[in-house]
Amino acid sequence: LGDKPSYGRSSLAAMMARRFESYKTHVVRPFFTDHFSRLDRQIVLVDVLGPLNEGGDAVVDLQRALEAILRVFRAGSSNWLTALFVRRIDRLLFAATKADHIHSSSHDRLEAILRVITDRAMGRASDAGAEVGVQALAALRATRETDAKVGNEWLPCIVGVPMPGERIGGKVFDGKSEAAVFPGDLPANPNDALRPDAAPAGLHFVRFRPPRLLPPGVDGEAPPLPHIRLDRALDFLLSDWLV
Repeated sequence: LGDKPSYGRSSLAAMMARRFESYKTHVVRPFFTDHFSRLDRQIVLVDVLGPLNEGGDAVVDLQRALEAILRVFRAGSSNWLTALFVRRIDRLLFAATKADHIHSSSHDRLEAILRVITDRAMGRASDAGAEVGVQALAALRATRETDAKVGNEWLPCIVGVPMPGERIGGKVFDGKSEAAVFPGDLPANPNDALRPDAAPAGLHFVRFRPPRLLPPGVDGEAPPLPHIRLDRALDFLLSDWLV
């Protein structure tokens, strides 16, 4: 941003600026001190699909926002001695969310795009001694997978109930009917996703209703909710504590 404009002290803009500074002083800084500064494990949830839906400019905006946010966290190796003085995040996981909104055959590409987006932040954390990982996951899986034949071509699709009002082309979903959706192919070269002139290129990511809860089994226990790689994420973050 450029130089701050000057406003009269009694102006609405000046009052809003003062209140924003007060908000940072009395809300943001104490929250950071009381919570984030004590973390030694961190998972950063990133919605990559949303910006991909909008095009390259939105992906670049996401990259810049993540770089700015992650500068405030202390990443690096930690031991019992350093932990007495300052907490450092020694395991950092970047997670591309909504992995159930695309076919599993595209998960590797989704992770590759996230690696490119977070490359600088990952580099700083790794250089400081932190262990860094990237995963595509879904804490609650709302779709299943199938293959659909269109003409002479088989397309990898996902099946679920799109949220009401979601649309693909001229099709508007009512939130009740199940649909098979081909979300499109993510770019094979992850750097293509960050080109400012990149267009969505046939990508269609819609929101889905969560799955119906299944009744308890004969043992009275409710079956676990479906997910994608949530167990791997926990293993990456906590496995050394559970040995």
